[in-house]
Parts: sequence; structure tokens; C-alpha cells
Amino acid sequence: MHFLPILLSTFRRKEHAQRISALSARVWGMKLLWTTLAAGLFVALCTLHGASGAAASPVAPAGPTHSSANPAIAFIEAPIVTWGSLTQRFPQGSRLMRLRSGGGPASAFPLTPDFFAAADPQVSFDGSRILFSAQRAKGDSWQIWEMAADGSGLQQITHCAGDCLEPKYLPQSQMVYTAVSGAGAQRASAVYVRRIDGSDAHPITFGPGNFEVETVLQSGRILLSAESLLVPESATKRSRTLFTVRPDGSGLALLRNDATANKNRSGAIELADGTIVFLEAAGDSADGQLAWIRQGALRASALTRPPAEYGSAEQLTDATLVVARENSSRSKHGNFDLYTFDRGSKSVGDLLYHDAKVSSLQAVPLVAHALPQIYWSILHPTADTGRILCLDSYISQDLASGRLAGRIARVRVLMLEQPGNRERIVGDAPVESDGSFYATVPADEPIRFELLGAKGELLHAQRSWIWVRNGEDRGCQGCHDSPALAPANHFPLALRRFDTPTPLGNAMRAQREGQQ
Repeated sequence: MHFLPILLSTFRRKEHAQRISALSARVWGMKLLWTTLAAGLFVALCTLHGASGAAASPVAPAGPTHSSANPAIAFIEAPIVTWGSLTQRFPQGSRLMRLRSGGGPASAFPLTPDFFAAADPQVSFDGSRILFSAQRAKGDSWQIWEMAADGSGLQQITHCAGDCLEPKYLPQSQMVYTAVSGAGAQRASAVYVRRIDGSDAHPITFGPGNFEVETVLQSGRILLSAESLLVPESATKRSRTLFTVRPDGSGLALLRNDATANKNRSGAIELADGTIVFLEAAGDSADGQLAWIRQGALRASALTRPPAEYGSAEQLTDATLVVARENSSRSKHGNFDLYTFDRGSKSVGDLLYHDAKVSSLQAVPLVAHALPQIYWSILHPTADTGRILCLDSYISQDLASGRLAGRIARVRVLMLEQPGNRERIVGDAPVESDGSFYATVPADEPIRFELLGAKGELLHAQRSWIWVRNGEDRGCQGCHDSPALAPANHFPLALRRFDTPTPLGNAMRAQREGQQ
């Protein structure tokens, strides 16, 4: 799909000439800056090492130094852990703990003694600070806080009207987190990005799905979990699966097209080699078995087996994970202890921490880790539309043959108006004989597509809601296409016959008004 923006830009030269020129100047300026910095760094290093001939860099790695075998870890300790509600996981409270490097239970001490509950610790890229969510007092809303790795320098980051949880560091002094709003049946969650200083908060997910943050990938994308993207139908049929999205909210896509009914996938992390590890559980539970998606694998595979269940996992060393595993003296609510887990043998190793009265989970090593790639957004801040290019709407993974029968004449775009979850027809666009279409649609609104025959009959309907960001050029291979498939190498007729996309919704009305 990487060639789609190139195709689209072919027909948008006039629209973006000034923007491309400015972007080129910016890129050239950045290249010149980095070239200058690199040259200066080279001269400095030559000056430092010219006499000795030393090959190693004199710059010490950022963050605290720990034992390579057992680094210090931060984790959550709670008397009761429940699953199913993000804000009700610790009904009797919880606290953020620190376990000293190489230490046993006696080496653990609380970092949040003055809070009723704490959760979701995340370590900064240099290993020096911790982001976490917490309730100062019972009944308070969850907010996001930051402190030094030793517990000093506590500061509150968010002041959300609802609940803000699951924070993750992003490059350039930003963070991404889950925001929960509403109550009862209207309770919903979305993903937001804001600066660490608390400013510039904005959503990057839109519409139903109850999106939650999982982790930030090395590629710079954000890994999310979400329910089916339709308006809720039946709670018993709901499942959560994994999606990726860029930090500006563009490019929403399934991580892998192997979601399983009534299965919840959550607690996902990315290992240093690109492997994705996550928890897979049945029903509304969030604890279960560990599974992973190896680099290049088309589907997930099991990493652990019953009877023991797991509550969290994180990379500890190159070869091991730190996992929260159900202990042998399981209580009514289920208690978890912290163990090492060997990736190669898929076996549980040493017991790291145990307290018979509480569960221990969400452990993260207090070490420096790689900075993700920085994603440079090219969205239009003032635009209220985006563009959709579909290469072949006949492609459908919903059918055994992989393709729709019949002749598709038009595609209908529907929008979900919120609040109220009311569907509204935005408009229709022509579908070419090769199945391609190109249309302008409202930005930052949940939309879905219906394929129509020559007489207006419904041939196929998209079952998921997606969105397009302001000024985004979004491409798709087909209807419910597999993310594991590469598109055919051909130039779509929708781009050969049109130098602009078919305007729908407000864009269509604006064009008509301009012609009068």
C-alpha cells in the first residue's frame, strides 16, 4: 500500500504545489542541520580519541545502571484484581512499587504511599522517569502522573473531566493515553495524545469501539486494542483485537486479520526484535494465556498453556520476560506473582516477587530503551475532509472465493452521527470496472461503505466503522481486505479517469455552491 500516496499525489500537484515546496525547503533545511551536526560530532570525536585511538564512545548511556541479570522493576501491587472494567480493576486500591535490582521481597518499597490506587506504570526512554495513572482518593477520577524512578518529583499531568489511564511515552515530549467518559451504557473510551506538560490534548480515535492504548511500536505507530467497530449489538458477542494507528490518528489498520470471536486481546507489548506479545482471554476477562506474533508471521501463535493464567508481560532482558503468573495457592479473586519467563523454551523461570496477601502485576524494568521512530504528520490542520482510494472493491475476505460476484456500480458512504449513534448517508461515488473508486469524505467522523448494483440494490456492506483524518489520503485494497496481502500492481481506473476525487457530503455541497 506504500505506492498509494504516490498515485494520489500525481493528481494533486496544483492543490499541493505550495505545500510540497515548503515541505521540500523544510526537509532540505533539516538535512543541512543534521549534516552540520554530524560533521561537528565527527570532529569532536576525532579530537577526543585521536591520541588514544579508542574505539568506544565516551558518552555514558542515559538512565540508571542495573544488574543485567535482574534490573530494578516497578510494578503494581493490589489485594484484589478484577477484569472487564478499566476503571474498576482495583476496587480495594493498589500501589506502585519498586523492587531494587537483584533484590527479593524485602527489597520492595512503595512509590505511591499517599494514593488510593495506582496502575499502568510506563518508563521513560532514558529510564529516569515513570508515567502512571492513579486515584488520589477512593472515588476520585483516574488521572495521569509522572515521577522520577526513585519516587521523587511527583507531578500531575492530566486534569481530565472523566478518567485518564494507560499512559505511554511518545517522542518529542508527548504521550498517548486512554480517556474514559460517560457512565453506564454510555460509558466509552477513546485514545488521546497530548504533551507531557499537559497541553495540546486531542483525540486520535473516532467513533465506537472503546479504543485503549496498548504500546508504542518501534516504527512510531501506536498499537491499540478495540472492540468490533460497529455500534454495540450484543455484549456476549464482543471481542477485542489489535489495531495500529499513526500518532496523528491516520492509517487505522488491523494488526493481523485473525480476530477470534469472544476473545479479548490486550496487554500487548513489542519486544526488541519486533515480536508482539499479548494476553488472549475468553469473555470479559483480561487475564489468560500469552500469545505472540513473530516478525513476519501471518497469524498469532500460543506462547503459554493452561492451567496457570497470566496477568501481564514485559521484556526483562534479551532472552526473558517478566510475567505476572497465577500462583499455586489461588484465592477466590486470583493472585499473581512475578516470574521470569524464558522465550526460547517457553517456560517459567525464577520467582522474582511474591506476597501471599496481594497480587503483583504490570511489572516494567527501570532501564533505558530505544526511542521509537518519529512520525512526521502531513495532515492539514484546517481541512474538514479526507480522501479514500479503494483499489478493488470486489476483493472481500468475507467470502470463500475472496471476491464479490455481480457488477458493482456505486459505493455509498454512511456516517455515524454522535451522540445518538444515528446513521446518515453522506453520498454515492461511482465504482470503475476494475472495482476502484476515489472519493472525498468528512474528516474525523466514523464512516462505513455499502456497495450497490446498477439498480441500487445492496451487494455488500462494510461491518466496521473507520475514519479519515483532516487532509488524509487513505488507501485500501478492497472490502474487508487482509492486511497480510499486497495489492496487485496496476494503475486504478479511478485515477485514470478523474484528476480529483468524487466530492461527498460537505465537499459536494461546497462544489455545487461554487458552480452556481
